[in-house]
Amino acid sequence: MKKYAQILSLLAANLAHAKVDLLIDNATIISPINQSEVSIKTNHWVSISNGKIIEVSNNSTRPIANTMIDANGLFLIPGLTDSHTHLRTMPGLLKTDNDAKKMQSQFLKRQGANYLYYGVTQVIDPANTAQGIAEFNSHSFSPDAYFCGAMPIYQGYAAQGIKYQNLHKQRAYYVHQHDDPSHLSTPSITSLHQAKTAVRRLKKDGAICAKIFIEDGFDKAKNIRLINQESVKEITSEANRLKLPVMVHANATDMQSIALQNNIDILAHGIWNWLDEHQQEASLANSLPINVKRVANQILKKNTYYQPSLNVMRSLTDVMVPGHLNKNKYKTVLPNWQLDWYKSPNGQWFAREMLSGWKAMSHQQKFKYMQSKQTNGKRVLNYLYKKGAPILLGSDTPPAPTYASQPGLSTFWELRDMHHAGVDLVGLLASATINNAKAYQLESKYGAVLPGKVANLLLLRSNPLTSVEAYNKIKSVILHGIVHERTTFHINNL
Repeated sequence: MKKYAQILSLLAANLAHAKVDLLIDNATIISPINQSEVSIKTNHWVSISNGKIIEVSNNSTRPIANTMIDANGLFLIPGLTDSHTHLRTMPGLLKTDNDAKKMQSQFLKRQGANYLYYGVTQVIDPANTAQGIAEFNSHSFSPDAYFCGAMPIYQGYAAQGIKYQNLHKQRAYYVHQHDDPSHLSTPSITSLHQAKTAVRRLKKDGAICAKIFIEDGFDKAKNIRLINQESVKEITSEANRLKLPVMVHANATDMQSIALQNNIDILAHGIWNWLDEHQQEASLANSLPINVKRVANQILKKNTYYQPSLNVMRSLTDVMVPGHLNKNKYKTVLPNWQLDWYKSPNGQWFAREMLSGWKAMSHQQKFKYMQSKQTNGKRVLNYLYKKGAPILLGSDTPPAPTYASQPGLSTFWELRDMHHAGVDLVGLLASATINNAKAYQLESKYGAVLPGKVANLLLLRSNPLTSVEAYNKIKSVILHGIVHERTTFHINNL
């Protein structure tokens, strides 16, 4: 027995002195527990090997490390997850521009670095494929990327304008419905796109969620084919059986109400389109209209994850603002050539589109209307957060061809807007870390500073529990245990 104890003691001593890849010492370690609780550790160290956190300890005997960081005065937090990104196209690109291909290529090479500059170490694209993610990862700097399988229907949102015979080539997981023109396809293709079969295929391909679209038209329009309830039920039942989260695009209170009547997990857009209940109130504290509150209460009752995606209305509004592109923060992610192009007549195409079709409204009236939608979205977020709804950081970058939604920067602005809407700093950290990890079943890898997690971490110069601006005061980005100074990802260094 004594000999056995000596062996254990020797093993323990050897383990304590085992070499690790990285040791972070003296940081204040801030790790979220849930949306209202956070663990704060001082006088601890974190050891990392093979891209994973090995130990978080205050043991006076530290392991030998290949690299050691004295992080005194710094704050160590999990890397951020933006769970609503679109990784395939340069924001605001005009495809008919003579330089469109060149601009697109240059953007794709660097967009990953843009996210990393703002501390985003994980991204989720809700409408991509395994091939698309592989292409994103092929560039030198990129966050860990995941995708959801998008499941539009023929002539429905996200598949408008695509001929039925070409749908299977352009929308890998579209859902066949009984009134589709099946004679234009083949039985084998139709079989692959039955709702349950399509869900099984996208999971097999590596998707971490299924995304459905409940959309019949924007604002009060009714001009888009709506998915039928039979298809929705088949998708959700099969996804639930496979333990695959279901994310839903729904853009107004009527569509969001339909979505919440089904067994969905994540609402991919905030509630800013109130239809006939639209208000132009400035105060976030005002009570919600009857139908808006009813939808919000459904979210609370079902404990549905909620992506406020305030960036959508912000970035649509900001193209209406003269001189918006002169904001200094754009110079952290955009090269001069791209800023110059955005300011050119071709680059302003979407701004012109946003300002057209408003009848006799003045520019100021248009701007105020769009601002009121932003405020409406913030009011709902304020209501939901105060009542404990699980909130996710998802910027929807870009939500449209708007140059005012740039990778990474939009994520930071989303955090800032969420905080302005009433999400406190503990909840804000959770929304960007542990909540996203739980919602997308990535909790074994991300979301906290704990042994066994992937070593995607941030060292901040400022305390994120004191100010939202801390998320723009990053010293180092640690990606799979490799330390990168933030300046590495600045546009001037790419």
